[in-house]
Amino acid sequence: MKSSSWSFSAVVFRALGGLTINKLFAFFLGAPGITLLSHFQNLTALFTLLPNEGVNRSIMKYWSDPQMSEHDKLRHFKTSFWITSTIFGVTLGVLYFWHHDYFFDRFITAYTPREFLIIFIPSVFLMLMSGYLNSVILALREVKAYAVINILSLLLLVGIVYVGVNYGTIDQALLSFAIGYAAMFFLALIYLIRRRKSIKLGMGKPDKASVKRIGKFIAMAISAIVFGKLLDFGVRDYAIELYDLERTGLWQAVAKMSTSYLLVFSGTVGVIYYPKIASLIHERGALRQYVLKVMGFMTFVSIMALGIYYLNKEFILNLFFADGFDKAAYLVRYQVIGDFFALLAYLLAYVLSARVQTMKYIAAQFVSALIYLGLLSVLIDQYNLEAFTLAYMFRYIGFFLILLVFNRKLLRR
Repeated sequence: MKSSSWSFSAVVFRALGGLTINKLFAFFLGAPGITLLSHFQNLTALFTLLPNEGVNRSIMKYWSDPQMSEHDKLRHFKTSFWITSTIFGVTLGVLYFWHHDYFFDRFITAYTPREFLIIFIPSVFLMLMSGYLNSVILALREVKAYAVINILSLLLLVGIVYVGVNYGTIDQALLSFAIGYAAMFFLALIYLIRRRKSIKLGMGKPDKASVKRIGKFIAMAISAIVFGKLLDFGVRDYAIELYDLERTGLWQAVAKMSTSYLLVFSGTVGVIYYPKIASLIHERGALRQYVLKVMGFMTFVSIMALGIYYLNKEFILNLFFADGFDKAAYLVRYQVIGDFFALLAYLLAYVLSARVQTMKYIAAQFVSALIYLGLLSVLIDQYNLEAFTLAYMFRYIGFFLILLVFNRKLLRR
């Protein structure tokens, strides 16, 4: 708790900011607005997840490693920029120029495709660059600076989204979300420029050794995209076609509450936890003790928080979305169980990532996705919308058990 106080402050603002954005979309645009916001956030995640979970996590891993030289860290940083830029270009080419009708057309109504892309492309690229710079700040354990940057960014984000939702078209409302997050880049850049004497960064050519290191993290991140965000995009699109925007929005309201927990988790525990386990990777006993301590703490906090949410689910859904969203309360019971196991599973997944156990990480993602799709296909006719939360629950129970097996040598005495 002591080491996470600043990151906790930042994540409170992030969570409140995210919930405020949900509230704005729900209030002005109703359940269809929540569906489109979830779908748009999923689209931006297809661009950001691979750099964030691959390139940026590799920066945090190797910049936290006390055995890595300053020269190698700088080479790794330079290489990361080129790989992030290449990933962005390839992702844009695949998603838009190959299959834009599936990924983009739901969001382009008032604008022409060209007008939409003029705003979308630089905004999402700056989102990537903000994560790239913030990964250095986190690796150096500059948590207070990271927290202040996030707090200021969230205040700016909410203001921009309010203008977009209240005064703009649906296109502008969605794009305001990307523009607001892009603003974080400038705040991180200003901080690093001010610290340029103590934090040595620079631009230059990529090198093969850094590409090889980053490549292992990219492989793990690709599995997270394919079996995570891309899978979610397809499942949500299927739900929209099956149930329409209104009913899908009820399920998405519950799913977005889960996103809020994971945001609190990654923004509080993850900010401290991942760099710490990366620094302990050569000390098995200390690593085991630290992982078990954090898991015990997260188990207690998760049961308390999720229990409070479950017992007050109707009130909370109406509070954070809009009147009438209490109709989604019946979907919460299986979702919160899945959330509990998801939180614990990600602690173990971070360990595989820090130890660069690429194939185990991919295997766990693959099997959990199979569980989700398999159960969904079996349950959908009988349970309708509740099938999505039921399949979600078993997916993360399975994910947790698989990761427990993969980490059993570390966890046992």
